[in-house]
Amino acid sequence: MNSAPVTVAQALERFVRQFAADARFYQGLTRAGPGSLVWTALRNRGLWLLTSHRIAHFCLRRRNVRSPVWWIARLCKSFGAGFNVLCCRSQFAEDCEIDGVAYLSNHGYLLCSALSIGSGSLIHDRCTFGHSVAAGRAGRPAIGKDVWIGPDCVIAGPLTLGDAATVLPGTVLTFSVPPRAVVKGNPARIVRMDFDNSQLRRSLNIVLDVATDNL
Repeated sequence: MNSAPVTVAQALERFVRQFAADARFYQGLTRAGPGSLVWTALRNRGLWLLTSHRIAHFCLRRRNVRSPVWWIARLCKSFGAGFNVLCCRSQFAEDCEIDGVAYLSNHGYLLCSALSIGSGSLIHDRCTFGHSVAAGRAGRPAIGKDVWIGPDCVIAGPLTLGDAATVLPGTVLTFSVPPRAVVKGNPARIVRMDFDNSQLRRSLNIVLDVATDNL
């Protein structure tokens, strides 16, 4: 069923507002400094990937062949798929719901067929989210809010990654993780509970362990 019609002005306003919020999020993480949203937008390939995905998601969720907005978005989407592969070196499932701002790595190599990614989450490079192929299980992961995922991680199967969870680099995760837990290893194991990852999410620094609070 189609959603309520969206005018060109409404769609443009929503897009600009979301893009500005995304750019400010990247600006804070990359320490670009105030007054440099344009520079932030030009130099962050992860932001390009995120914006391209939002356009593709809009086309999928707001399908309306009578709307000029939908056709404009559809045209942008047709270029976006190739752009994501060639320039961002990544692929995203169109139906993945990204709720609010999020960080997708500028270094690319993201293969994502997650059901959803929560607001405030940081996803670093060379990560794969999708079906658990080896186990042959159906279902896709759902990633909560304020989640930190390090490089070289695989998150597969019908699992839920709780809000503010932390997935350390190189982890292969195939089970659900409670909020504020830390997981590590291949196969993954929970190595810490009730961990505050807010400091991790304030920068793009990579940590290999959280044995202490001194990050």
